[in-house]
Amino acid sequence: MMQQHLTRIEQANLIAGHAVSYATAYLDGRHNAQQLGDNADRLFLDLLVVETPETSTFLIPVQLLVITMMRTAKCARDLSQWPSREDRWQSVIASLVELVTHESRHLTKDRA
Repeated sequence: MMQQHLTRIEQANLIAGHAVSYATAYLDGRHNAQQLGDNADRLFLDLLVVETPETSTFLIPVQLLVITMMRTAKCARDLSQWPSREDRWQSVIASLVELVTHESRHLTKDRA
């Protein structure tokens, strides 16, 4: 699935962009909880492939975002916990989107 001509760090940055995109689509209401969970599951597998010593530090916020996306999707399917926890989980996703975006910008700037 990943482009072979990209370095591991470029692949990691691409996955980070996908995570931000999918999380934002959920927060904006363009994706539902099922789509959020499906996207998070795919991203989780992609993250396992690109994790190397070079990418591991950068990937920590991305992993946190993906795990939070998975947890949010799971909670959203359990209507006994929803919507009472919705705002909290969405707030965590939004904060992690900011963190991943910030780290990605610094990664790009440092490599330029």
